[in-house]
Amino acid sequence: MNAKSSSCTPPFADNRTPAPLSFRTPIGPRLLTLFGVLSLGTLSAFMTLVAIFALALKQWVLGGLVWAPLACLIAALTGYLIRDLRGKWGLRVVLEADFLILDLPAGRSLIHRPAALHAKIPYADIEAIESRLEAYGSLGMEMMQRAYVLRRKNGELIFLFEDRAIATPLESSVFPKLAADIAARAGVSVRDLGMVEGSGGLLAVWGTHSPDWAAPALPLARQLQIWREVAITGALSVVVIVIAVVIRVLVGS
Repeated sequence: MNAKSSSCTPPFADNRTPAPLSFRTPIGPRLLTLFGVLSLGTLSAFMTLVAIFALALKQWVLGGLVWAPLACLIAALTGYLIRDLRGKWGLRVVLEADFLILDLPAGRSLIHRPAALHAKIPYADIEAIESRLEAYGSLGMEMMQRAYVLRRKNGELIFLFEDRAIATPLESSVFPKLAADIAARAGVSVRDLGMVEGSGGLLAVWGTHSPDWAAPALPLARQLQIWREVAITGALSVVVIVIAVVIRVLVGS
């Protein structure tokens, strides 16, 4: 949220006309992603130099089979974070009295891969704001996110944004209030479409595939099973964070 307002609930200039409201991704997630890009980018550059140095010394196995693949992996992860950073820094939504202004970068979703969009949409053209939970499994882990889509009266669907890592310590939940405020301005509902399941590919980074937006919701039994797997994944993430902190303390001492 920018400095103009700390909430998605707009003040009213009078009893009829709501004041404009501007929304951007909070600064915390933006800076955290920037830190990740800088850290992984530096690590990738270091590994690349080590691989080159090893190859120059004719250490073919060490340079070509160890350091070079690791450098490529970290470089790919850096590119993934750069796309996420562009999505976080470029996203802007302005709620005017009679229309919605959308500045939506391509990186606003890491799985759906929507095209960038800059548009001004009258509230009268909005049929609904739709939302659904999306589960993506990979290597025995389950990731949950919530996607939000604007449905226009002409049938056009506009992917708005997504909350990620639901039910884990890394959960991002910054968009429910914004989605509700857009729906309120347009005088429409926020439709919950339930839960669907897509392909998580490798670590939910490479080879992912999202279900069609018209895909039916999963049966309740499958949803409950997925929630159990998400809870286990969330608990594992806590363990990883604790281990990382302990290693840092031991190395520092």
